[in-house]
Amino acid sequence: MNKNLIIGLVVVLVVLIGGYFLWQGMSQPANMLDNNQTTTPAANEEQNGGLEGTVDVGANTAKTHEVTLTDSGFSPADLKVKAGDTVTFKNQSSGPMWVASASHPTHTVYSGTSLQQHCPDSDNSDFDQCTASGSGSSWSFTFTKTGSWGYHNHSKAGQFGKITVE
Repeated sequence: MNKNLIIGLVVVLVVLIGGYFLWQGMSQPANMLDNNQTTTPAANEEQNGGLEGTVDVGANTAKTHEVTLTDSGFSPADLKVKAGDTVTFKNQSSGPMWVASASHPTHTVYSGTSLQQHCPDSDNSDFDQCTASGSGSSWSFTFTKTGSWGYHNHSKAGQFGKITVE
């Protein structure tokens, strides 16, 4: 088989599997407990300071989302998350990945500081990978600021996306 055909089939398979898991995660009721935990009446009473009732321990749990970079760009290109959620960017392209806040080349939108001011980002708070990584690598960022945050692949500025944090 042609190498490009094989790569194309692998990319389609990864997207389909990722879409399935994303759909599965979105189809679960919001009030389900994480890790199949259950609460007992005594635990509910203790957690509520002596008041009777139930506690939804899964309601404020941060989630991890995945964005994949292929040679075609980021997928999904637009993603909605909650404040405190983490997005993991996975490089499945044939080139380097350097995820960075808009706008190219300064990266100032999320942090208000320029690339030269916040890189290296030792506390990972500026939505900037600060260095390119090769195919097969990943980088994660936890969004704490609400808003709509454009981003791009600094290594190939024509690849961009948007994270909306609610």
